[in-house]
Amino acid sequence: MQDDRIVELYWKRSEAAIRHTDQKYGRYLMKLSYNILADWEDSKESVNDTYFSAWRSMPPHRPSVLLTYLCKITRQISIDVFRKRNSAKRQASEYALSLSELEDCVSAGNTTEQEIDLHLLAKAIQDYLAELPGGNKRRIYWKIFLFGFCP
Repeated sequence: MQDDRIVELYWKRSEAAIRHTDQKYGRYLMKLSYNILADWEDSKESVNDTYFSAWRSMPPHRPSVLLTYLCKITRQISIDVFRKRNSAKRQASEYALSLSELEDCVSAGNTTEQEIDLHLLAKAIQDYLAELPGGNKRRIYWKIFLFGFCP
């Protein structure tokens, strides 16, 4: 089906527009999204969100080149998903997990005093790393690991 007929279906609010769009451009949009996200499930969601966004934006706007319009929407949605997935919050939780594993290694003292001291040390390290910018955390974490806090 021609692009102008598909756009006309969008303007008529026919659900066939999405079906024809998927048949004609679905694979291309999936590949575009996958190249950004490297995850098929997230790519499927992004393409579905593209169809929904095209459905909402089509009546006031009539794209001259449908593929370009859909690719722009898919790219924006995929980049948003990528940013959410790799946000600083999630990276910080990876450090917290690593530090909790480090705490298990550090707290191998025999006496209660040693365990408390090592627990306080691990907490101080966590607090110190929380204040550092992202790139320095990994470097310092490995220095701590290599200097013998873990057996």
